[in-house]
Amino acid sequence: MARHAVMVRQLCVLQPFAPDTCPPLLVRVEAVWQTSGALAFSFGLRPGPGWDSLEGLRCPSRTGHPQRRDGLWQHTCFEAFLGWPDSPRYWELNAAANGDWNLYAFSAYRSPPELVDLPQAPRIQLRRQARDLRCDIELDLHPCWPEAMQPEIGLAMVVEDQGGRLSYWALSHPGDQPDFHDRRAFLPT
Repeated sequence: MARHAVMVRQLCVLQPFAPDTCPPLLVRVEAVWQTSGALAFSFGLRPGPGWDSLEGLRCPSRTGHPQRRDGLWQHTCFEAFLGWPDSPRYWELNAAANGDWNLYAFSAYRSPPELVDLPQAPRIQLRRQARDLRCDIELDLHPCWPEAMQPEIGLAMVVEDQGGRLSYWALSHPGDQPDFHDRRAFLPT
């Protein structure tokens, strides 16, 4: 089996917006961008100090066929932002633990979103154990994304606890409110 050339591979740690009000978690994300237009993300969660397991998180398992849905960020949601270099344009990928997903295109910061049609839905796999949770997301952006154009990548996550409280995790939080669309928090190309 032939391997695709890797253009970018990045391992990152996500930071909570308000550490004092969120679950103590260790959240790591690996992002792999291939020259073929394939993109893969692997979100890994482990309990931090004071927690023995991830049982306090609300992370529903797959119950049926994954659907394209809006509003996934209102619950536990794995997110990736893909910015066009030297342009205000970007895409937002939302993936839920149950396999539901959506992909939006923005022409500028928080402009009205448009749906991006992919030839194939993203592959989302959740693996849960007592002390860790992993969500792997793979999608092929070819031919929708300009060939060989390396995106600026923003990685983020919304975590819902069993009480319905949300916490916001990202590479950084440059503003005074959580804002995953803020390009200052994206990885440079």
